[in-house]
Amino acid sequence: MPYTARSHQLKQSLIYHIFNRGINREKIFLDEEDYSYFIKLLREYSQRASLSIYHWVLMPNHYHIVTAIEEPEKISSVMAGLGRSYACYHHRKHKTAGYLWQGRFKSQPIQKELYLMACGRYVERNPVKAGIIEAAWEYPYSSARFYASGF
Repeated sequence: MPYTARSHQLKQSLIYHIFNRGINREKIFLDEEDYSYFIKLLREYSQRASLSIYHWVLMPNHYHIVTAIEEPEKISSVMAGLGRSYACYHHRKHKTAGYLWQGRFKSQPIQKELYLMACGRYVERNPVKAGIIEAAWEYPYSSARFYASGF
């Protein structure tokens, strides 16, 4: 059954919580190089599409990104390109094949005044909740360090 196009009805909010995970909840980031490559791609795609990234975290089997975009209809092509680029890299490097992601990415519009800070805390505390680290700012693959220390 074909997918239907995403609807962008909430025009007053241009901020989205975007997330996706590996198929069958399998790891998608296996080493530091994988995390670094995804971050590099995220920078490239965000610059091309004028995304403003507020919060992000890369977990071993999923990611979360809180971003603003001026043209919401571009979010699907940006995230699809990011997902495909990373999947090609992952398959080439780790000699795998098939689906990497568990379906299309998910996106939820966020009311900036009402939910942005709470969503940011949720995203950046993922490694703490998962028991990977004790303090969010210690996790190297997250925006928490920037907000805690300024770099």
